[in-house]
Amino acid sequence: MQEAKKEALKMTRYFVSLPHPAKTLFAIFAVSFLFGVLLSLVGGGAEPFALFTGGVRGIFLLGFPAILSSLCLFLMRRKAVFRRAAFLSFLSAVIYGSFYLASELLSPHWSGSASLVFIGFGIAFVFWYFVLLVAFDFRKSAFLFSTMQMILFAVFLLGGGGFEGVAKPAELLIKLYLASFVFLTALYVLFFIISAPMKKNLRISSLDALSMFLSQWLYGEKDLEEAFEEIGEEVETIVWIGSFEGRKNRALFVVPYIHYGPFGNLGGSEFTWQISQALSGNGCEVFVFHGTTTHDFNPVSSKEIEKVVLACKRAISRLKLSDARISFPSCRFGSVRASALRINDSAFISYTRAPRTTEDVNFGLGLALIEKAKRHCASACVVDEHNAETGDISSVEVGSPIGFEMLDATEKLFSLQDRQERFLFGCASAALKSETLGRSGLKLALFAKGKKMRAVLLVDANGIIPSFREELNELLAQLGSECGFDCQGEVMTTDTHQINTIRGVLNPLGSEGRGDVCLAVRRMFYDAMRRLEKVRFGSAEERFRIKVFGAGQSAEITSTINAVVALLRLVLPLILIASALLLVWALGKI
Repeated sequence: MQEAKKEALKMTRYFVSLPHPAKTLFAIFAVSFLFGVLLSLVGGGAEPFALFTGGVRGIFLLGFPAILSSLCLFLMRRKAVFRRAAFLSFLSAVIYGSFYLASELLSPHWSGSASLVFIGFGIAFVFWYFVLLVAFDFRKSAFLFSTMQMILFAVFLLGGGGFEGVAKPAELLIKLYLASFVFLTALYVLFFIISAPMKKNLRISSLDALSMFLSQWLYGEKDLEEAFEEIGEEVETIVWIGSFEGRKNRALFVVPYIHYGPFGNLGGSEFTWQISQALSGNGCEVFVFHGTTTHDFNPVSSKEIEKVVLACKRAISRLKLSDARISFPSCRFGSVRASALRINDSAFISYTRAPRTTEDVNFGLGLALIEKAKRHCASACVVDEHNAETGDISSVEVGSPIGFEMLDATEKLFSLQDRQERFLFGCASAALKSETLGRSGLKLALFAKGKKMRAVLLVDANGIIPSFREELNELLAQLGSECGFDCQGEVMTTDTHQINTIRGVLNPLGSEGRGDVCLAVRRMFYDAMRRLEKVRFGSAEERFRIKVFGAGQSAEITSTINAVVALLRLVLPLILIASALLLVWALGKI
């Protein structure tokens, strides 16, 4: 199954940010000029002036209609952002130019080479139609705008002396519309074929799924949640709350056993920030950690946040605060390192395999870890630190050897003798603008017992590069030493999928802006140091129901996507070749 996930995630390399419109317009002129020069060379004009004249002719044939097409699309439908409209026209110019050039190259060897020009018009038409229909969601006007750009390119090609062998405008229109019809039919045949796996497994057509996905990617719309709700199921899960309260500090450690995905603003992707906002009144710092759950526990809708917040508030209402004493043991068993904050009769336990990755931990295994911990304390939660992004895709399932290492590490953790003492607590937060950080930013909690200190740095990110984790841990140790403490720090991430949009799914902290993060951590550390004080503590757990993807559904979605892509790779070239041959035959009969 992990291989299937890796195959599906390879597609995210195509998620790119479009360039500034000015750069795209320059690219249109440059590409048009280049095609003009190449056409001149093929036609025998190799002198500098002839090449320059050919380049200008290329701008006339390709550049002007491309820019006019994007302007008309943008002015008539403002939803078509000019950045996207211009880039669409740029790709169109490349398509037209390629077929113009191919027709010229083959003209000495094939009498029917002029048909390639019409094939280019057909492909460009269906390309526009597909993009406008699926990405721009122009269900009613896609055909109109696709025809508009085709006519613009045809007019400029006619003005430049193209369409040799076409005697009348009526004949030209017939051939253009024939080319459009053939490739449009091919497009719908393609959608009919690849919709089979989607219809069978996910009860949604591939066209609708792709359209809803792109509407989220481009416009932030949430139509895709309707499909998630169709396949989702209700589950019962838990949330654990730990509260620290003093004169200078109020903080909540919140561990909801749900997954913060699937991506963008869909499902639970923004829950880390939304939970923090809902519970952060009266200056309270809210730390929302990554519980032991996989993508099967992705909420189907962002509206499910109400159930999570309500469960958190019920747990908070049952908190009983008392003077707090702490110990913070840690141990290693096999590849797993377990750490705990044992506060009174509660335990906050976290696990990591850094610098090796674990990705996510199965909820069933998490429950087993909690129950093992509860043999030694009244209240416990377990957290996946999710702090080593290596690019590998894996998860810790029930029966995994890593799972048994985590169970044994938990037992070993509670066997360590570490006397609980009164401690000082301080916390701070910082917000940074970064494509690798979610809206909850950075949060730091310091626990000082005598001359020993534990620092917990929680980052609202989808993982962290192992080398940067080490750098931050060393920074925390250095900052603690500067203040007279033997400080052991650890970086944890929320695994938020809020940032997994255009850049795809691998956006670990440390891939950019390291200096800004380190500076923010330094400021937070000294801010939290100034606020160190004795606090009272209490914890509570609450069960609640929520609708999530459900057991095996993430695997089903991944497998279906891979099946569609595999089918597309086979069917798409066959349909395009068959359509082109059919069109060449039909054009020869006119």
